Amino acid sequence: MAGGEGFEPSTPNLGVHTFGNKYPRFNSALEVLPSLRVLELNFDEYKLFLANKYANRQYAKAQFSNASKYSECLENPSKMLSFPESKRKNILKAMVCLSKYLGVYEEYKSKLKSYGIKWSNEDTAFNGFLAIFNHQHDTLPQYVEEIQPILHDNERLFLRFLAVTGLRKNEAITSFNMIIELNNKEELGNYYNSELNVLEHFKHKVFLRGTKNAYISFVPKAMINQICNSEPVTYNAIHCRFMRRKLKLRLKELRSYNNTYLRKNGVISELVDVLAGRVPKTVFCRHYLAETMKAFSTQILTIERELEKVLLFV
Repeated sequence: MAGGEGFEPSTPNLGVHTFGNKYPRFNSALEVLPSLRVLELNFDEYKLFLANKYANRQYAKAQFSNASKYSECLENPSKMLSFPESKRKNILKAMVCLSKYLGVYEEYKSKLKSYGIKWSNEDTAFNGFLAIFNHQHDTLPQYVEEIQPILHDNERLFLRFLAVTGLRKNEAITSFNMIIELNNKEELGNYYNSELNVLEHFKHKVFLRGTKNAYISFVPKAMINQICNSEPVTYNAIHCRFMRRKLKLRLKELRSYNNTYLRKNGVISELVDVLAGRVPKTVFCRHYLAETMKAFSTQILTIERELEKVLLFV
């Protein structure tokens, strides 16, 4: 088993990056799926394909690494069964991507079915129950207060930003640093709508990754100004500091805290989903849900001010 229904793994957004010379060059051709079609694979061209396909540079590197190491699994999917399930999922993602590049995706799907290999469905009802049961939202305010001395000024600001936007960790880091970069270029207006106090993530492809998207975030102008005058943040710096002090890093919990707080304070679940980057495929949401952005902005900003107080930021 290897993650989600069907054969489509979630993929990061399109973008252009280069890998550098980390990986070796492959001079020999690779024959894959001989029973279906004899194909030659040029790994240098495939590396370029992945660099153009995925904006997430590390994800693209991982895809290339798995494709080059485990390409035999394209011909014989049963070889994946010898790997641990966590590793098998990543190999299967790489093989699916490779099969699409080679134009044999439908044939590979049939082959996977013949070998009885499926994506495992990790999002079970029981896992959902455990996620709810294990939430420790009541301890977050105390946690936020305790870690303040450990953080630098820009990181404390980032923590507030993460809490009020409810973005995923990587999205929040990208957004925070993009605000600084665009402001320095005098192009912040291409991202932040000051009239509505909203960051328009949807205008930038890096936030649109298929199954995990970010569309908009309401952020007060005062916080945007603070970020503009701040230093960029990196996750590695925060992570290493917490590791040295043997402290748990609970950044991910701020997203669920944000979503839950909005819902408890009167924001309907469909609009919470939109702010979280999820657009439900219901008829109501797609065709009948209407909200004046100005009124929505006012409502969310008011709730965010209270959320900051609860989490002891102000």
